[in-house]
Amino acid sequence: MKNFFLLVPVFAGLTACGSQPTVTATNASVSEVAAATKDAIKLEPGKWQTTVKIVSIDAPGMPAATASAMKQQMSAMGSQSVEMCITPEMAAKPPENMFAGAAKNCTYEKFKMSGGKMDATLSCKNGTAGLPGDMRSEMSGTFSTTSYAVTSDTQMSMPPMPGAAPGAKMNTKTEVTGKRLGVCDKPKGV
Repeated sequence: MKNFFLLVPVFAGLTACGSQPTVTATNASVSEVAAATKDAIKLEPGKWQTTVKIVSIDAPGMPAATASAMKQQMSAMGSQSVEMCITPEMAAKPPENMFAGAAKNCTYEKFKMSGGKMDATLSCKNGTAGLPGDMRSEMSGTFSTTSYAVTSDTQMSMPPMPGAAPGAKMNTKTEVTGKRLGVCDKPKGV
């Protein structure tokens, strides 16, 4: 489960770009989309903060106790933020390796990035990036060189388990926001 939520901020990093060209893809691999967007992705170097918030979670078909435990665990995560320094070298480097773990069995059913907006649907097959089942995530948002906001609605099929109905799923809605805070902090001791 933890690996699933790592995909969201990574995707948000992909969308944090300038609004120069339009990129459109259908039934494309993650590497094809990364290659198509590499010249459009221009994060402004500096200190960045990314916040991931789980808005809702639902687990139809799961045993009540399992669904309740999952909801409690994810609710306890609440909103999480991380800060990092994006160096000029990192900002200039294309993010082709950002999806290295997920690229093998994932496909963009659709991907469009234009005019400061993005809309995408990503499907991943069983076992991708540590996920227990197939996943489909619909994402939309806005972006600039200094901020982004992405909402994802994700459905994941769950593996057979005692007490679960056939075809049990987990549905989550997640919001990811990022913003440039300013210049990077100087390393300690310098």
